[in-house]
Parts: sequence; C-alpha cells; structure tokens
Amino acid sequence: MLILALDSATPVAGVALWEDGKLLREEFVNYKKTHSETLMPMVKQVLDACEKQIKQVNAIAVTIGPGSFTGLRIGLAAVKGMALALDIPVIGISTLEVMAHNFSYTDALVCPLLDARKKEVYAGFFSVAQRYPQRLGEDVASSPEKFVSAAQRLCQQEGKEQIILLGDGVYPYQSYFQEELGSNCLIAPTHLMLPRASALADLAESRAKDENYDDALSLRPVYLRLSEAEYRLGKGEL
Repeated sequence: MLILALDSATPVAGVALWEDGKLLREEFVNYKKTHSETLMPMVKQVLDACEKQIKQVNAIAVTIGPGSFTGLRIGLAAVKGMALALDIPVIGISTLEVMAHNFSYTDALVCPLLDARKKEVYAGFFSVAQRYPQRLGEDVASSPEKFVSAAQRLCQQEGKEQIILLGDGVYPYQSYFQEELGSNCLIAPTHLMLPRASALADLAESRAKDENYDDALSLRPVYLRLSEAEYRLGKGEL
C-alpha cells in the first residue's frame, strides 16, 4: 500500500511517501516560504525521488487541524485536487493526534500544543502507552491556565506522573508551564517537537487497512474557533 501524506497545518510543511510500513522519503521545511510555494513542489520531489507516479498512490493523508487557517486550506485544496482528479481515497487526521504520534510506549501524558495566538493554545491530551496515540479528550482552544488545570486533572484520573509537552504552543508559555507543572513537566527535544508527515502516514496506513476513508468532497478543516474575519463579522465590525 502506497500512501502520500501532506501536512501544512502549521508553519511547518511536510510531505512523506510511505509503502507497506516503510518510510520511503520525507521532506520537512520550517523556513520562511509559504505553503503555497513549497507544498506541491515537495510532492513532486518526493514522488520523483522514489520513482513513483501519483496515479500509483493508494491513499492520500492530510492534517485537518487545528492549525493555521490558511495552511489548512492550502493542504486540503491540494489533497482534494489530486484525490478527486485521480479517484484516490483520502484520510484526514487531527494535527494534534499526528504530533502525539511522535511518541510511543511511554506512560506519560502527551500533550501537543499549537500557538493559537490571542493568548490561547490548541491542545490535545493523549495516552501513548501503545504504538498509536489514544485520545483522552477532545482537541480544544484554551488559555494556558485552563490547559494546565485540565492536564493536572487528567494525570490524576489516568494515574500518570509525567507530562510531555510538544509543539510551537509550548514556546510562548514554557516558563509558566514548567513552573505550574513542576518536575513532572518534560519538554520534547527539538527533533520531536513539530508535526511530521511520516507520523501522519503511519496513522493513515492503520486506517487505510480498515478502508476507513473520508469523503473528499465533504472533508473540512477543524478550526476549533472562528477566524478573525468571522469573529469581526459576528461583532458587526465587517
């Protein structure tokens, strides 16, 4: 089974090609250029380097949010275009679940965090005691204070002593998180900090084996909150 995975939900752009449990190639860019400039050239580069054609792909995976509103739209538009044109099944997976899959086989509570601006984070809560992450709550947009309270409560409920934090939502509030969570708070190393298209591909393969696909036409981004334009429209400012 050949899976093409695209991630553009955050400032990172990632593309991976995965075949029968093996990562063939992964491209990862976290530098300046916009996803509209980088994503499709990365797809071509990955396919060409592995001597594959897009028509050979059995499924296309994409991160569906939360994350950057613009980045999510770019990724989904690219995936839908390829999928609908070539009749390739699509699999959409939470950005935070993909990030949680950077870790496996640990008893710690794994909490991916994305910077949501406006003094909030997008947060997820996962157990990764097995190979694949198990969700312990819904993805939320939250203040750092509410996130800390929720994480502490889940640690008590699940009997977990340590919390692993990862994602760009850690950086603005790292001192606060470490002060409130104490020695139980572990910050992921740099190479495990951000979303990886290879993690997305691995999760997608698990779903593809069960033929658990999404409808390409109806697949939508998961924003968790209104865009700035929608917020201002609701306030009567637009």
